[in-house]
Amino acid sequence: MTRLARVSPVAGLHRRRLTFWEVLAQSVSALAPSAAMVTTPAIVLVQSGAATLPAFAAATVLVLLVGWCLTQFARRLAAVGGVYTYTAQGLGPSGALVGGWSLAIGYAAVSMSALVGCALYLAALFSLPASAVAWLVLLVGGLAGWCTVRGIQLSARVALALEVVSIGLVLAVLGVLLLRVSPAAGSAAVVVDGDVRWGGLAIGVVLGVVGFMGFESASVLGVEAQRPLRSVPRAVLWTPAVAGVLFLAGTAAQVVLLRAAPLEVLLSPVPVDRLAAEIGPVAWALEAGIAASFFACVTGSVNALARVLFSMGREGVLASALGRTHGRLGTPSMALLLVLPVVVGVPFVALAGGFSGRGVLTGTLTVSAIGYVVAYVLVCVAMPLFLRRIGELTRAPLVGGVAAAGLWSVVLVVAVSGSGWADGRLAALVYLGALAPGLAWLGWLRLRRPVRLQRVGVYDEPTVASVLPGSLAA
Repeated sequence: MTRLARVSPVAGLHRRRLTFWEVLAQSVSALAPSAAMVTTPAIVLVQSGAATLPAFAAATVLVLLVGWCLTQFARRLAAVGGVYTYTAQGLGPSGALVGGWSLAIGYAAVSMSALVGCALYLAALFSLPASAVAWLVLLVGGLAGWCTVRGIQLSARVALALEVVSIGLVLAVLGVLLLRVSPAAGSAAVVVDGDVRWGGLAIGVVLGVVGFMGFESASVLGVEAQRPLRSVPRAVLWTPAVAGVLFLAGTAAQVVLLRAAPLEVLLSPVPVDRLAAEIGPVAWALEAGIAASFFACVTGSVNALARVLFSMGREGVLASALGRTHGRLGTPSMALLLVLPVVVGVPFVALAGGFSGRGVLTGTLTVSAIGYVVAYVLVCVAMPLFLRRIGELTRAPLVGGVAAAGLWSVVLVVAVSGSGWADGRLAALVYLGALAPGLAWLGWLRLRRPVRLQRVGVYDEPTVASVLPGSLAA
């Protein structure tokens, strides 16, 4: 007879409360599809030309492949650490801590990027000066912090509502612009219809992949979901599938719009915003929708980051205080209190110090992409090893895991090569600087506290209280 524990290793979070739609909201909010629909396609167009749509299609396939690998874990265990905990099941403590720390860097950096993005669009929406952006970061960060500390249900519902509204606004704006587009080709057509180059296609795939980052974050809700072994795998696959359709539709629309536009519009930070500026109410709706999407991304990414650190605190590989939860709200309050000042403070100091908002946004986004990709590569490698360990490895997971790890390794190489996109090499150095403390701490644990590493990979387990009376005796 299996001996049940009296207390789950991750007790303290509110168990089995979130519906499937609230679990889905976590992944949708962290991905921020409406913001990505508007901002990413034009960047890819500059790099990939006529290969832009194939680049987005390839990016969608790559992300779905990772999502499928994650479902092999999510169908078998309910985790708080998400990808970090999954990696531990296949690669052990060392691989898990490298992947977990890398994932934490990704979540933290994308939270900062989204925070700045929200502030920039709010400033544009209300015609505020550039000096107001830093103070808007504090305001938006405080509101996002309140939502996350109050509970995952509140932040998930708010985020999903914001995303649904903002996606509707973006699609409506694109529709209005398409009705007004001129059939004549503009000067940007030379770039939009430019020759396909393998280097440009590769960079386009990498940039397309960036738009999907955060789709896996539903995996941190394994404890709080009502039916985790069903809801989490669905959310992890549905989110990139639907987002891929939206991205392809948004990209196709922008190809038509920008082919007829001047070249300076294509090269502007957000070309669709420039096009919509000619129609006052449309531009306002677009800016409001993107700001809402960025805000949802902040809450989703902070929620995921706090739960990864909570899991590490419960395992004892980080300070045990991070594993504490709020007695009434059931949120990882100590981890949130650590995370929020960093996420808000770094971009505020950078903006107050004179860095441009666009520079901070793109720089932190690039760093986050490297963090995510490293974590994805490691979890794909871990998947077939995990299935072999539990005696369930078949040919499809073996081939899928190896293929996913190999393809995402190529994505990582292209991302850090620095050839053609947002200071990839500089971002790689920043990422390595942020990763170094994690590697140093891992080395110290292996030398001085190896017992702590044995607890890495904890997940929710059935307890005595979760079993019906009399069933144990039966």
